[in-house]
Amino acid sequence: MNYCFIIAQLIGFIAWIIIIISYYRKNTNAILLFHMLATILFGIHYYLLDANSGFIICIFELFRDFLYYKSDKDDYIFLFSTFFYVIAIIFSFDGIISVFPFFASFFDGFFLTKTKKIVIIGSVVVYILWFVYDIVVKSYTGIFFDLVLVISNILILLFNYNIFKNNNNQSVIIKR
Repeated sequence: MNYCFIIAQLIGFIAWIIIIISYYRKNTNAILLFHMLATILFGIHYYLLDANSGFIICIFELFRDFLYYKSDKDDYIFLFSTFFYVIAIIFSFDGIISVFPFFASFFDGFFLTKTKKIVIIGSVVVYILWFVYDIVVKSYTGIFFDLVLVISNILILLFNYNIFKNNNNQSVIIKR
């Protein structure tokens, strides 16, 4: 194992910790800022792993989250995102696995506009896509956290139990 690979795993771990901490923030803008920081780290993580689709989607999600942070036009931002996903898939296609991050990101944005139960079911789909992608690109920190999130969301569906709670003891759904 080379140092670059070890550093990539460490950066991925730090990004996940930032994501988890973000849900203990009190307002949406603070959560988005934490997400943007984590997305920068995820981008570096995937770049160091030579995982081009993961890297490209991180750059796009950073831009998209910035627009969400600066605007309240979520529907228009999502519509713009749809155009990007199609273009990005066309230009970055490198086998079926290479489209998994794009579908995961698209579904994540789509499901977040639905009811809580649909969001949770969608999260299972999203994290299974990331899980498979992370196995292929050897993102061990991603594999671990994706698996935790799939199990957590299944527990929420089956037992209305959530291992992630915020300061007000409200359930939170963690998204990449």
